[in-house]
Amino acid sequence: MPATKTNLFLGRAVDPATGKTGAEPFLLDSADLTTHGLIVGMTGSGKTALGIVLIEELLQRGVPVLAIDPKGDLGNLLLDFPGLSAAEFAPFVDPSAGTAESEAKKWTDGLGGWGLGPADVKALVESRDAVLYTPGSSAGTPIDLFGSCAPPPVEADDDDRRDVVTAWVGGLLGLAGRDADPVKSRDFIFLSACVTALWEKGKTATFESLLESAAAPPFSKVGALPLETFYPAKDRQELVLAVNALLASPATSAFRDGEPLDVGRMLSAGPAGPADTPGRARLSIVSIAHLGDAERVFVVATLLSRVKAWMRSQPGSPALRALVYIDEIFGFFPPSAEPPTKKPLLTLLKQARAFGVGVVLASQNPVDLDYRGLANCGCWWVGTLQTERDRRRLAEGLVEAGGRDASALLDKTRKRVFLLNDVHRGEPALVETRWAMSYLRGPMTKADFARLRDASGVKAAPPRKEKAAADSAAPALPSAWPAHWYEKRNADIASPSLFVKYAVRYRAGTSSAPEATAAKLFPLSAASAAEILEGEVTDLGPADLDALKSAAPVRPLRYAELPGWFGESAVKSVEKAVRTRLPDKLAATLLKDPVTGALSAPGEPADVFASRLASGTGAADPPAALREKLDRKRRDLAAAESVEQGRAMETYATGLGAAVDILGGLFGKRKTLRVGRVGSVLTKHRMEGAAESKVEGLKADVAALEAKLAPPDASRFEKINVVPAGAHVDVLSIGIAWVC
Repeated sequence: MPATKTNLFLGRAVDPATGKTGAEPFLLDSADLTTHGLIVGMTGSGKTALGIVLIEELLQRGVPVLAIDPKGDLGNLLLDFPGLSAAEFAPFVDPSAGTAESEAKKWTDGLGGWGLGPADVKALVESRDAVLYTPGSSAGTPIDLFGSCAPPPVEADDDDRRDVVTAWVGGLLGLAGRDADPVKSRDFIFLSACVTALWEKGKTATFESLLESAAAPPFSKVGALPLETFYPAKDRQELVLAVNALLASPATSAFRDGEPLDVGRMLSAGPAGPADTPGRARLSIVSIAHLGDAERVFVVATLLSRVKAWMRSQPGSPALRALVYIDEIFGFFPPSAEPPTKKPLLTLLKQARAFGVGVVLASQNPVDLDYRGLANCGCWWVGTLQTERDRRRLAEGLVEAGGRDASALLDKTRKRVFLLNDVHRGEPALVETRWAMSYLRGPMTKADFARLRDASGVKAAPPRKEKAAADSAAPALPSAWPAHWYEKRNADIASPSLFVKYAVRYRAGTSSAPEATAAKLFPLSAASAAEILEGEVTDLGPADLDALKSAAPVRPLRYAELPGWFGESAVKSVEKAVRTRLPDKLAATLLKDPVTGALSAPGEPADVFASRLASGTGAADPPAALREKLDRKRRDLAAAESVEQGRAMETYATGLGAAVDILGGLFGKRKTLRVGRVGSVLTKHRMEGAAESKVEGLKADVAALEAKLAPPDASRFEKINVVPAGAHVDVLSIGIAWVC
């Protein structure tokens, strides 16, 4: 690996013309990340692997990282095995992925292909001081996020103070199921005033002190209105009861346990080592995959507001001092809505550069992001995207962000190959990311985190007895819809999603793809039944469908609340929305073979599509029928060529006789020409021309059939965007899936 202090070894450049990866390392100056970054790509594009490689490189250069992990993948950063031995891999290998021996060999060979080995993995482990935080759970290190809201540092300005209040009060109201709009919500404005009043007295806002202040407000006016006019006592009492319910609930007690939230400690860099080498940088992973949606928003908003306040207490720096990484930004930074996470994140994107703090965001849903805010990102990594619409929107977003039009390069991406548009570079580049030193075993559960407690270099809380939690029953659902349970994150809270199973047939002209059966999950967090399909979608493959259960897990489980509009009366509206909007949600970019007219299945790689066509599967005509048709055409061609030759001889003979007649008429005794003989010559020429045309047509038919039977060449495939017609989408089942 290149021995540089600031350059990050991310991979190697790819030649856009040939698609071949070069031999020279591709280096990124860590200072480029002070202008922030965005990583976008569909599932399976290598997006998370790129983020992990980026974090590995920063840690080795002494840059601390706060990594927020909504999916459970970033725990893989703790799976660094210096010996690359099967024994180290064994506790974390999924049997479906292979054996510990095969995975150890795979990682050894993979790293070797990039000039890396056990010594590099050991150096990575020694470069970092890792802590795994699990808010609301003792699987890792719990954080006291919920129990108090301490005033920001004295040097913090009014914006910092407002952001801290917004994150804490907004998250609290969100968990209580009450309106948390910072401008319109009386609940929010009133509780914010209570927090500010406590701060003015030098007190930290806790649940208990907030309840006391709300029950007996230490102020008589809110804005220009008397308190009783703005928020009558009867209504305030209802709010106090709702907040008290949170205080008494076992669901929130875990958020008041653990280490106090200290962003300065999370983003600390160790003292420099000998010869000016970097010290051990802190890697703080905050895993929130086990939480419900409202709790996730609360945790992320609280963290970002505290990062913002800490950042402003730091001196300016042109170099990268620390990095904040969010592995999935969907839901935290939407184009129009204003969740508590959006404002502090936007502030970081606009101001953090001056303090040497970088922000890198990742997402698989490019259309659902606020591109005006993302215009502050100077580095864009774009991987493989699902649809032409996504590619078009990303190309537009790059231009909006001040980048160049890189539309042509977007089609060159593939797994682990990303288009990098860096404002600090002269032109966009294609980069293949290097092999990660961390073992990428996929999403990690709380049981996996428990296995890490004894791992070297990983700090976690010792096992402790969980507080008793109420084992609530699942809320009642409309009778028309079955309930399913989908254990995806091993979470304590089950979040409701609409389950839609369907069959779809893609057609383009006379071409069609094989019918596909699949399922999708749409979160019930939509504002209305009509918008139910507009949220983040989760695709369920065959293995996921097999994992669906019709009964709840035996372990204790809490359930998120269903939206207010949901119920028996919403069934018809939801089903109408599914019938109307589902075809558009199934738009896909497919491969079309211009020779056979066949279409690929959604997401089918070109080589697999070619193999399928070679076997005859998916072609308009089966190989046996094509071979029979080819034999028949060849026989017809042989017969036509024979007729053509005969016609040519007749035309020659007739033409010769006509010539003799003409010469005889000119030089002989006969003074008249035989007109019938000349007309016969013209007729023979017409018949010969018809025979030639028939032969040429049969030759074209034979060539086309031979092309269809020949092994398909993937380079001839064309990409087309297909939206299935409503008549070609059959909804097989609708229900509710509790994702936990």
